[in-house]
Amino acid sequence: MGDRMACAADSRGAPERVAGEPGPPARVVAWPHPGASGDAIYSVQLAGVTGDAARFTAAAQEAGLWIASAAHGHALIVSGPAERLRAFGERHGSDPAAVAVARALLCFAALPETLVAAGRVLDLRRGPLVVGILNATPDSFYDHGRYFALDAARRRADEMVSEGVDVIEVGGESARPGVPISEEAEIRRVVPVLEMLAARLPVPTAVDTYKPGVARRAVEAGAVLINDISGLHDPAMAEVAAETRAALVVMHIRGRPKVRQLDLRYDAVVDQVYEFLRVRTDGARRAGVRASQLVIDPGFSFGKAAHHDLEILRRLGEFRSLGYPIYLATSRKNYIRDVLRLPFEELLEGTAAAIAYGVAQGAQLVRTHDVAFMRRIVSMTQMIVRSAGGNAAGPARNDGASRR
Repeated sequence: MGDRMACAADSRGAPERVAGEPGPPARVVAWPHPGASGDAIYSVQLAGVTGDAARFTAAAQEAGLWIASAAHGHALIVSGPAERLRAFGERHGSDPAAVAVARALLCFAALPETLVAAGRVLDLRRGPLVVGILNATPDSFYDHGRYFALDAARRRADEMVSEGVDVIEVGGESARPGVPISEEAEIRRVVPVLEMLAARLPVPTAVDTYKPGVARRAVEAGAVLINDISGLHDPAMAEVAAETRAALVVMHIRGRPKVRQLDLRYDAVVDQVYEFLRVRTDGARRAGVRASQLVIDPGFSFGKAAHHDLEILRRLGEFRSLGYPIYLATSRKNYIRDVLRLPFEELLEGTAAAIAYGVAQGAQLVRTHDVAFMRRIVSMTQMIVRSAGGNAAGPARNDGASRR
C-alpha cells in the first residue's frame, strides 16, 4: 500500500523513496517481457526536460543510462536497467527530471493493491476484478432492454454472481449519440435497481453515469463506484466522490457524452489520452478525491477511430505510470466490430482477445457483458503472466526512438 500511495502522490509530492521536486510528465514506454532477467531494459519517456537539458543528459549517461529522442515532439527517452533508473532518481533528487524518471518507474512497477470504494476496500492483489454490465435501459445496443424491468434485472444480477462477477455496474442511459435523458428519469431507472441489489447481493455495485446528481443518489442507494464517461466534464462529479468516498473511474473522451464526434484526428493518441487522464486525475485530487479512490479508463471507441483504439490497447501498459488501476472497458466496442466486420452480437471472440491482451498489459478491472466467459479469460491470462515472473507483457520498443 505504501508504494501505491507514494507513486500516486499529488502534483506537490514525490514517492517516499525518491526525494526532490516533481518534474515533467514521465511514463514507462518499454519494458521487459515476463520472465526477463533482472537487468532487462526499461525506457521512460519525459515530455520535456526543464532546466539544463545538457546537464541532465550528461548525468544520465554517467549513471550508465542512455538517452534517445522520441519520433515526435520534444520528448526524451531514458533507458536502462530498473535499478540504475531508480538509483539515478535517488542520486539526483534535486533534478526534477531525474525524480520524474524514478517516479514513473515506481508507479509502473507497483500496481495498486486495493481500491477504496465508499467504505469498502476492494482487493486487487488476487487478480483483475470482473465488472458485469447491467443495463437499466430500454435501448441498450447489446441486450435491447432485456433487463429493463426490475425482476429481469434481479435475475440477471443473480446469474452474474453465479458466474463469478466481482462488481455489478448499473447504467440508466445508453451512451449512443442522441438526446440525453433527464437526471430525474435516470434516477428513476437506476436507484430502484441499486437498492434492490444492495439488499440481496454479496458483491458491490457501481453506477455508470456522467451526471453528479445521479451519482450522489446512486451512492446513497448502495453503489460504491462511479463510472464517469465524461472524464469529469462536470467538476461536481469529483466533489461527489470526495464527499461520499466512492471510487471514481475517470475516462478519456473527446467532446461530451451523447454527442457524435466527427473530428477523430490526433497528433499522438497515446500521448494525448495520457495527458488528459493525468490532468483530470490531478484535478480530482485537488477536489479532495484520494488517490486510493481513483481508476483510469482510456475510453475505447469514445471519440476515436479503430486504429486509435488498437494503438491504445497495444500500449495500454504505459498508463500504469499514472499510478491508478486501469479500467478495461472494451466489451463489444465499435473498433472490434470495425476490425472484424461483424455485428455486435458476434463480437465475443474479438472482445476476449482484447481483454486477454489488456490484462497482460496490467489492467486491473475488466468491464464486460459476458461475465462467465470473460471470468475464464481473465483467470487464464493472469496465470500465464504470473507464471512467467510477474511483470505484464510489453513491447520491446514502441516509442519510435532514435539513440543519440
